[in-house]
Amino acid sequence: MEENALPQSVFELIEEALSSMDHVEALFHVCRESRTRAESLAHSSHIEPGRLAVVLRDLERANLVMSESGYYMITQSARDRGAVEELAATYNARPIALIRAVYDRSSPLRSFADAFRLRHED
Repeated sequence: MEENALPQSVFELIEEALSSMDHVEALFHVCRESRTRAESLAHSSHIEPGRLAVVLRDLERANLVMSESGYYMITQSARDRGAVEELAATYNARPIALIRAVYDRSSPLRSFADAFRLRHED
């Protein structure tokens, strides 16, 4: 694995559900705090409350976060739980590689280039 490469599970998580650094930040803070209220999450992640509401809905739709009695927590899905834990480790160990991966994912130029990628038939 090259020095800046992310674990495959983190890369897949970014591709499937984390379209911005706000998504990464929110997921990281929910993972770190295990159970948190949106107000506390907005304060610790520095995400504006209106934007945070949208991000949390996106994370719930992706089945990464669930809410219960006003608290947010990581879902118990085995596949996603491991990927989220790897994301948190990557967030702490290699934040620049993580930021690059998120911004590369959302790049319109990348989407355009991916349309022309040759794929091998199995």
